[in-house]
Amino acid sequence: MSKPVEVRFIWSKEAALKGSKLYYDWDMKHSSKRYVGWFFVALVQFAIVGALKHHVFGLLYLSTFLLIYWYYIRWYIRKRMIVRYYDQSRIEEKEVLFTLTDEGLSYEDMMADWDHIFKAIKFDDGILLQTLNYTLFFEKDAFKSPKEMDRFVEMMKQHGKLI
Repeated sequence: MSKPVEVRFIWSKEAALKGSKLYYDWDMKHSSKRYVGWFFVALVQFAIVGALKHHVFGLLYLSTFLLIYWYYIRWYIRKRMIVRYYDQSRIEEKEVLFTLTDEGLSYEDMMADWDHIFKAIKFDDGILLQTLNYTLFFEKDAFKSPKEMDRFVEMMKQHGKLI
């Protein structure tokens, strides 16, 4: 049984936005969603040909709007939803403590065993952890030391959760 890793940080709207933006960017580069954007680019190219040859502009307007939405507007809508959620729920900034053990991740009286942890993604800024119910972002300074962060990453690797 290895020594538990403690992660202590301030739960705030800013931290949630930072983690959400990192995951959004990672997901756009590493998931099949990126192909949807490529489809919109191809659609715009097809629409340009249609507009130049046949003077039909409807598809060009539609595909251009979809392309702009997919690559630019979508994040701002998502960001607005997160901000609205935090404003309406009146979640206060508070210090929270998560503990990673051989059994899983625990917070106060809740426990997410290893089957409920889907993936962990290591970024330069910290670690993003996706569980059954939550997506958590632990910044580097949430760990006591860089060695603690390395132990956290190593435990995720051992259980096949690190991407």
